[in-house]
Amino acid sequence: MVLNGHAGPVYAASWDGHFLYSSSGDQYVTRWDLISSLQDSSFTVKLEYAAYAIEAKQDHCFIGCTDGTLLAVHTQQKNILWEHNFFGNAWFSLFIDTNQNWLIAGDSEGNLLVLDLESGKRILHLPLAAGKIRAIVRKDKQCFVSTQLIGILVFSCDTWNETASWGPNELGSNTMYIDEIAGRIITAGRDAHIVISDLDFRVVKRIPAHYQTIYKLIAVGNQFVTASLDKTIKIWNCDFSQVEQRIELRQGGHNRSVNGVVQIDEYTFVSYGDDKKLIVWQKEPPVYWSEN
Repeated sequence: MVLNGHAGPVYAASWDGHFLYSSSGDQYVTRWDLISSLQDSSFTVKLEYAAYAIEAKQDHCFIGCTDGTLLAVHTQQKNILWEHNFFGNAWFSLFIDTNQNWLIAGDSEGNLLVLDLESGKRILHLPLAAGKIRAIVRKDKQCFVSTQLIGILVFSCDTWNETASWGPNELGSNTMYIDEIAGRIITAGRDAHIVISDLDFRVVKRIPAHYQTIYKLIAVGNQFVTASLDKTIKIWNCDFSQVEQRIELRQGGHNRSVNGVVQIDEYTFVSYGDDKKLIVWQKEPPVYWSEN
């Protein structure tokens, strides 16, 4: 199922459990009803600048724009709760921590910011001066922050002191998945490699995965999905020893850079890219994915 409606490249998307939200170079943030495959015309945010980062959860959609504007929209009331521009740099990553009621954000110059979800009040600012922050993950009492110049920094969420760092990917990791059950941290980035590290932050395996930058890696059921600048989506088995499916234009995929993928459930994910499209993929036994 192809979702058409944006007039520019789709840079980011987020699933809140009910709707899919997307942002585009057309400077709109919109949302989609995946049951009807239509845009929800009751919710549209017109921006002055494009947004590279959006995250939606629990009646909130947070939007990080290229001019440094960061805003929170209440998705039910359809009003802006707060809006700030602290540094004037493009936002590249957002993470919603509902346990602490935090929004954690990273920008193009290495500023890490923690805000209160409801009020937008600034709780913490760490000027890391480490280039783009493209990935933020909080796990238990640790916050993992991927920087372009230093690698992945690990902070204590109690004190915000740095507790560890390592560089799994060259020029930073664009995406990160922490698999505590298997005891591994999976990253991918501009070096086109998937890198598996252990929970002590030691690199275990490097896998040449794509021809160009990998923008996103997600788990869907017992498989992993990667999206790349090389216009392809790859479906991997659980230990990354095999590519179970390669999706490109001839399989109904994208004809330009695939900027990301979003998990909907264990059988469904959505891809989006520079061709202005969002595509819904659904799993059919045993491993084949096709347009829904």
